[in-house]
Amino acid sequence: MSDNPDVDKAVHGVSIDWDDSGMESLYANIGTATANREEFFLLFGTHQNWRGNASDNKELKVKLSKRVVMSPFAAKRLAIILNQSIAAYEKQFGKIEN
Repeated sequence: MSDNPDVDKAVHGVSIDWDDSGMESLYANIGTATANREEFFLLFGTHQNWRGNASDNKELKVKLSKRVVMSPFAAKRLAIILNQSIAAYEKQFGKIEN
């Protein structure tokens, strides 16, 4: 079970026991998504655009490291929970600038 009490909530009357014993953590400072009819593809990676100055950086190199493949239904649920999480974050800490 997760140490985060917010994660252990019931969804539509169904209690979810999250087993995070085999979970791996990854840092990503960039992500993108693509889709076809059956699946969404979430691509995560890192870039180092802080090196040099803006006029030096004519090309942004991104090293992709992970791909998550989801059904459209799971992707929509993820989008909803991300929107809710961002709204809660901004309520507590202030607006996130793009």
